[in-house]
Amino acid sequence: MYIRTKRVYQNGRWYEYLLIVEATRTSKGPRQKTVANLGRKDLLDPADIDKLVRSMAPLAQRTLILDPSREDEGYQGSRLLGALPVFRRLFEELGVGPFLRGANRTDMLLDRAVFAMVAARLMDPLSKLRTFEEWLPSVYAPDLEDLRLHHLYRALDLLAETKDALEQTLWQKTRGLFNPALDLVLVDTTNTYVEGETRGDLAQYGKSKERRYDRRLLLIGVLVTGAGIPIGHEVFPGNLHDARAFTRLVKSLEERFSISRVILCADRGMVSEEILKGLREAGLPYVVGCRMTRAAERAISDRAGVWRELEGLPIRIKPLRVEGEWYVVCHNREEAEREKQRRQEVITRLRAVLKQNPSGSALLRNTSFRPYVRVQGKLVALDAEALKKKARYDGKYVLRSSAELSPEQIFRAYRQLYQVERVFREVKGPLELRPIRHFTDRRIRGHVMVCFLAYALEMALRQAMGQQHGGLLAEHDYHAVMRDLGGLSVATLIQGDRRYEVRSQLGGRAFEAFQAVGLRPPPRVLKGPADSGQEAGL
Repeated sequence: MYIRTKRVYQNGRWYEYLLIVEATRTSKGPRQKTVANLGRKDLLDPADIDKLVRSMAPLAQRTLILDPSREDEGYQGSRLLGALPVFRRLFEELGVGPFLRGANRTDMLLDRAVFAMVAARLMDPLSKLRTFEEWLPSVYAPDLEDLRLHHLYRALDLLAETKDALEQTLWQKTRGLFNPALDLVLVDTTNTYVEGETRGDLAQYGKSKERRYDRRLLLIGVLVTGAGIPIGHEVFPGNLHDARAFTRLVKSLEERFSISRVILCADRGMVSEEILKGLREAGLPYVVGCRMTRAAERAISDRAGVWRELEGLPIRIKPLRVEGEWYVVCHNREEAEREKQRRQEVITRLRAVLKQNPSGSALLRNTSFRPYVRVQGKLVALDAEALKKKARYDGKYVLRSSAELSPEQIFRAYRQLYQVERVFREVKGPLELRPIRHFTDRRIRGHVMVCFLAYALEMALRQAMGQQHGGLLAEHDYHAVMRDLGGLSVATLIQGDRRYEVRSQLGGRAFEAFQAVGLRPPPRVLKGPADSGQEAGL
């Protein structure tokens, strides 16, 4: 049945009547049967129509009529749905959920607790307590409503106990779903600090790469593909020597993942001669940025090498073989021009200062000016020789490698180092590895594993969405997709004893995320009186 408007010509005028009609099918075709005549449209009181509709509303199954004048009916608030269905699908497809359910020997909901912590880390990183008290009540996740705070902490214990086997399962599923390239595997380490007192062997005072010598440290190493796809990680005591950490990390991961070609790739500030010596003795190949040592300066100044242009890049390289290792001088012409302009700006300011006060000792303390000045008696003068030397190094840096790679491969391996560093930036930044306030080694390991799983799910979504284009979804596109998914919510609507839970519309690229993981978006009406899952006419 539906409302039909019928026009009637009477006394020289056209009038409109509202009819309730029922469509029926007869042997002569479809026919309309008038059930009731509501009267002339222009004479009907809208208040009477409201009363009629409200009186019929309780008889409807799929239509909800809201009365804005009643406080106990209508909109009762909303909860975030966001990317939860998408990450839940990946959590299961990558084998994390099934593995945890198989490893859990209690009747606790530990696999759900792990998913809750991982999803919260991706959507709104908080402490475990705030995740339980604030985040869980704010999201639409019926299967997580039975979780209690102790489930989250017990789930950390489970992750610490099963870490190695879970990582192997995750990597096998990742290879099966996305077939990531394994032509190059990169290893790197970083350290982070913990808050408060701890009990155990992990948190130790050591050499902080962030100069936080007031905090106990952890050393974290990761193994990733050249595209940044995570393979595995290890957590070491914060006072462990980098060379030993590299060795233990690579040996452990080689055995667990049966990966034969692992190359340590590190930036120039990460390694020392002592560390490189330890890596050579352990038989671990490396590609590292070279500090500006005499050997590096000789490589830049050496006229024996031949420059090679790299196709598609404003960079040329000059490879030199020194004592069984490659020294690859790289010259970035665009960066050289930028360095030249920056130096010229400093020199212009320096000349102006020298003109006003040539005896100013403050010039020697200024870190910008100090490389370009020299003392002549009681005066400070511009050092022409230093300027000439600096200009010779514009846009140039040196790579050093013991790996069996060509100079071009060495350069490209080093360029991919940002993929490893991105893992640390992501885990320390958006995924908020810190603050770490757990007191035992087991809980600390579990916390780091939650961050590792969150990063793995993020990269899995980027792989899934980038597959149709033959690559990885760009980082800025991923964050745009997450913003679009963040607009997806579920509103609760109530009339009398009837309750509906209705999701908002998909916006932007949210539908692409569901499509990429092979998932249909949730129905518009998630819950109704009959739980039909059909869309209601709201």
